[in-house]
Amino acid sequence: MVLSFPSVCTSSGTSPATFTLDEHRGASHSSTPRSFPNFEHPSHQLLKESGFTQQGYYRYHQKCLRDRKKEGVGKSSEMNTLFRFWSFFLRQRFNRKMYEEFKVLAREDAAEHERYGLECLFRFYSYGLERKYRPDVYDDFQLETLRDCQDGELYGLEKFWAFHKYWKGKPLTVKPELSARLGKFKRLEDFRECAVGASAHTPLSSSAADSYAGRAAAVAAAAAAASSPSSAAGNV
Repeated sequence: MVLSFPSVCTSSGTSPATFTLDEHRGASHSSTPRSFPNFEHPSHQLLKESGFTQQGYYRYHQKCLRDRKKEGVGKSSEMNTLFRFWSFFLRQRFNRKMYEEFKVLAREDAAEHERYGLECLFRFYSYGLERKYRPDVYDDFQLETLRDCQDGELYGLEKFWAFHKYWKGKPLTVKPELSARLGKFKRLEDFRECAVGASAHTPLSSSAADSYAGRAAAVAAAAAAASSPSSAAGNV
């Protein structure tokens, strides 16, 4: 089945040309605090233009894995910075080995009910595929979204819905199982309402509910700016 969505006003149709620690179109919230220390973290340096080196990445990568082993799955703040690094880095400089490790470790954390890595993976899918479409990665996006739905979560489905909402290329095929789940969501607010309604029965991560509210607020602000006489069309 092929999905089509009405167009909406956004500040940008694609991911920014340079790396930034702020997500566009709604600033989805994560399962852990998104703030980083004021000093320059190794992950920040690696994301800078011409800042990535194999040696620097190897040291940073090994440090994060050691901390994960020491603190336990889903308990390492250093590992969370690596998940976030992967989510941004792979959008512009895709590396198959890095991506596969990202998936495996994010799934391991999610199996222990620690979802930060998985949510970073979904953000990579949603924003990264918008920048550069890869059929095999899109297939993984669908499979991971279905798995997330089966676990009683909406975060992956919201990211999948948003990807199609903002997709500017040719219509993409959606698996029937996903299409059926997406049928009830016509607006960003529908995710928020569903999250609130389901909370009495199936607990959802707070990041999922916050994500729906944040993205809806961004769209509403863009629409208000578009209707203002003082707003230039190029700034919408």
